[in-house]
Amino acid sequence: MSETRHSLAEFQLKAVDGIKAVVQRVATMHDRMPNNRGQIALKSGVTLLQSPTGSGKTLMLGRVLEGVRGSLSRPTVWFWFAPYSGLVAQTRDALTEQCSSLRVRDLTRDRESIGSRDGDVFIQTWATVAASNKDARKVRRTSESSLSFDDMLANLRSGGFFIGAVIDEAHLNFGASAAVAADYFLEHIQPDFTILATATPNDDKLEAFEKKAGIEVASRYTVARNDVVDAGLNKVGLKLGVIRFSQGDERLIDHEQATLQAAWTQHMRVKARLIEREIAVSPLMLVQVEDQDKGGDDPVKRVRDKLIEIGVAEEAIATHTSGEPDPDFHTLAYDPDKHILIFKVAVATGFDAPRAWTLVSVRPNRGKEFGLQIVGRIMRVHPMVRPIHGSDPVLDNGYVLLTDPSMQLGLEAAVEELKAVRSSIEMLTDKLDIYEVDGVPSTSVMQGDDRLKAVRAPLTSEERNDRLTLLIDHGIVRSSVREMSDSEQQDAIVRGEVWQAIVQTPLFGDLPEIARPAGQMVPAPKTATGRYPLRKELGLPSALSRELPPDPARLNDLVQDIAKDFCRSTDIIGMLQRKLTKAQMDLKSLFAAENLETIDLRLRLSNARIAEQAQLAFKFNDSIDPRYLKPALVDELRRIVDDRGMEVPNERDLRRAVDLAVMMEPEALKGAIKTAQARHVRIGPSDPIPEDYFGPEGLARATKGAYGVFPDRLNKEEGDFARFLDADETGTVKWWLRNPENTRWATQLLLPSGHRFFPDFVVGVRGRTTPDGIALIEIKDDGETGRLNSDNNVEKARVQHRDYRNVFWTFRSDGTWVRGRYSDSLHKIVEQDRFEIKELVFLA
Repeated sequence: MSETRHSLAEFQLKAVDGIKAVVQRVATMHDRMPNNRGQIALKSGVTLLQSPTGSGKTLMLGRVLEGVRGSLSRPTVWFWFAPYSGLVAQTRDALTEQCSSLRVRDLTRDRESIGSRDGDVFIQTWATVAASNKDARKVRRTSESSLSFDDMLANLRSGGFFIGAVIDEAHLNFGASAAVAADYFLEHIQPDFTILATATPNDDKLEAFEKKAGIEVASRYTVARNDVVDAGLNKVGLKLGVIRFSQGDERLIDHEQATLQAAWTQHMRVKARLIEREIAVSPLMLVQVEDQDKGGDDPVKRVRDKLIEIGVAEEAIATHTSGEPDPDFHTLAYDPDKHILIFKVAVATGFDAPRAWTLVSVRPNRGKEFGLQIVGRIMRVHPMVRPIHGSDPVLDNGYVLLTDPSMQLGLEAAVEELKAVRSSIEMLTDKLDIYEVDGVPSTSVMQGDDRLKAVRAPLTSEERNDRLTLLIDHGIVRSSVREMSDSEQQDAIVRGEVWQAIVQTPLFGDLPEIARPAGQMVPAPKTATGRYPLRKELGLPSALSRELPPDPARLNDLVQDIAKDFCRSTDIIGMLQRKLTKAQMDLKSLFAAENLETIDLRLRLSNARIAEQAQLAFKFNDSIDPRYLKPALVDELRRIVDDRGMEVPNERDLRRAVDLAVMMEPEALKGAIKTAQARHVRIGPSDPIPEDYFGPEGLARATKGAYGVFPDRLNKEEGDFARFLDADETGTVKWWLRNPENTRWATQLLLPSGHRFFPDFVVGVRGRTTPDGIALIEIKDDGETGRLNSDNNVEKARVQHRDYRNVFWTFRSDGTWVRGRYSDSLHKIVEQDRFEIKELVFLA
C-alpha cells in the first residue's frame, strides 16, 4: 500500500471546497448567535455528501476536516462514526496516511479532554457509545484513570471547542436503530456540525432519522458517477452475466455451481488480460453468500466445496463472515495469493477491494442494498490499471453474476431480477440507460398470487363483447351480465377469466375429468325416481372385459422386459460418457447500449441433480416400484456394455447413466412400459352390467341406448354425441352404453403411469372383429381451453385396449364431429378428418 499523499481529482476538490465552505459558514452563525446554537446545528449544520462507492468519500471527508482546521474561530474535535467495526480500522489507516495533519484518537482508550487540539478525530461505531454492551458502558463511565465520554464532551464544550460529527454510510447507521441513534445524537453528542456521507441515501431511513432527531439536511453535495469514471476511480461499465443452457440441460446442472464456474471463467479472462497488458495485479473474485440458517448447512462451506470441485485451489480461497472473521481481512484485498473471497452480506459494506473485477451473489438480493454496496466493491479501479483506464473493454468493466434457488423459473422472474439490480445501480449513478429484453410484453408481471392483475381488461367494445360471449358459452358467467353496465361487464370478464384459469388447472392428477357444459351451468343433482331396464334384446354382453395390472408374482419378468425395451430404444451407452455440457454466458452492459458479448462455457453436470430429477421420472407409475425397475435397468446396461467388449464401469457410473437416460428420455421409458405392460397386462371380466339404470323420471328416449334413454348428467358434448350415435341410419351402431368412471362394471384400460382410463362410450358395432363387436369412444371439447392436450389426455390417446383395441377420440370442429389422433412428432392430439360412424368397424 502506497504512503504517497494523493492529489485530489477535480470533482473531489469541488466537493471538499463546497463542504468546507458550509462548515465555515455554520461556524460563523454559531459565533454570531451563540444562544441559538442548538437550532443552528439542527437546521443549518447538517450536510450530506452523496458520492458513488469508490469515489474516495473517506479521502474527501478527511480533507474537509483538514481544510477547516485552523480556519474557524475555535478548535474542533470530530467524532467519526462508521457502521461496522471493520471499517473503523480501515478509516483510521486512510486518515493517518492521507490526512496527516489530523490526529486520530481511540475513544475506548483515550477520553482525556486535556491536551485535545484542533483536528482531533475519534473514530468508532455507534455501538461503542450508544449500545448497552460492556464496552459501551465502560466508555460511558468515569473512572480513576479516564473520563466518561459524556464528561469528556462537557469538558470540550466548556473549553471552547466546537464538536463535529461525521457519519459514514449514513443510511446504514440510521437503519433499524434510528430512534436510539437519534436520542443519543440529540441528548449527548449535540454536534455543532454534522456531515453525512453515503453512496446514495436511503430516503426512508434518513427521513426516519431526521424526523426522530428533528434535523434537516440543509446542504447536499452530489457527485456524478461520470466524474468519478473520468477521474479513473470507477470502472467505465458494469456487465451482468446471464447463462444460457442447452435445451433440457438446465435440469441436469447445479445452477449455483454453474454460476460460480461462469464467474471463474470470466475471472480467468481478466487475469489473462492483465498478464497480456503486463500489469502486475492479481485479480480477485468476490462471492457473497446468505446467512446460515439455525441448524442449517454452512453456506460458506457449500460454496467453497463447489469452487474446489470446479478446479479452484483451496489455498486460493479466503473467507470472511461475522461467525468466522479473518483477522487479516483488510489485507486480503492486497494478497495476490488469494483469488476468491467468500463473504456474507453483514460484512459487505465498505471494505476496499480495488483488485476485484468479478462478483457472484448466491443469495436472494435486496435490490438497492445489493446494487449500492455489494456491486460497489467491484467498481473501483486499481491504481496500477489507471494508466490504461478507458482503453481496454475487458478491464474497464466489472462483472456481476446472480444466482438463486428459484432461478431459471421463467423469463419474467429473470427480468424482475434484472430490474432490481438496475434500479439499485440507478441510484448509484447519475445516468443509466434502460435495457429491455426482446419479446417481453409491456404489461406488468403478476405479483404473487394476485391473478386479477394478470388479466388485461378489454380495450374496445368489440373485444369486450367477444370475450364476454366466450365466457357465457362456457358457462363461466351468466348471460344476464349482458344487461349490466360496461364497467360491470369489464369486471365480470376479468374475474370470469381468472376463474376459468383456476378451474381448468388440474390440481389432483388423474381424477375424473368433469367438463363444464358449454352454454349452460351444471344442473343441480336430481332425485333418482325412474327405473330403466337393460335392453338385452339389443345384443349387449352380460359383462365387459377390463384390463388388469400384471400378475404381482411376475413383476421381475415385467421390469426386465421394460429394461430391455428402454435400453434398446435409447443411447444409454452414450450417457456413460456424458460429464460436461455446453453453455453460453451473455454479458449484458448495464451502462450503455452495447452488443452482447458471448462467452462459451463447459459446465459440469451435477450428479445430485441428475439423481433428483430421475427419482421424479421413475415415480410416474405407481404400480411399478423404482426399487425393482432401477436395478433391472442397471443390470441390462451392464450386460450391454459387457456384450460390446467394453470395460464395465463401476456401479455409481452405471446408476448415473441410467438416471440420466431416464430423465432425458422420459417418453422412451413410458413407451417401454407401455410395450412391456401390453405383453403382461391381464384381461378379466368386469362385474355384470347392471340390470337397471336409475335416474330422473321422464328422460328422453334413445332408440339404441342400452337402457332406452339418454342418461342423466351427460355434459353438452357427451349428450350431443349420444344423440349423434342414436340417430345412426347406416346400421353400423347396434347399441351404445355410457361407460362411467370408477365403477366395477365399466371397462377400463391401464395407462403407462399405472392409472386407469375409462372411455366415455362403449358401442356395439356391426361388422367389428372385437369381442361383441365393441368399440370404445372418448369425447372431448374442441380443445380451445387446452384440456384436449393435457398430459393426462396425451397419455390416454397412446394406448389400446387388449380386447377392444383402438379408442376413437372425437371432438367438434366448427360444429362438425371430427376424429382426433395422437401425433408422435408433435406429441399432441391433432384433428385427423371428419368422424364417420361407419369407420367404427376399423381397428386403427
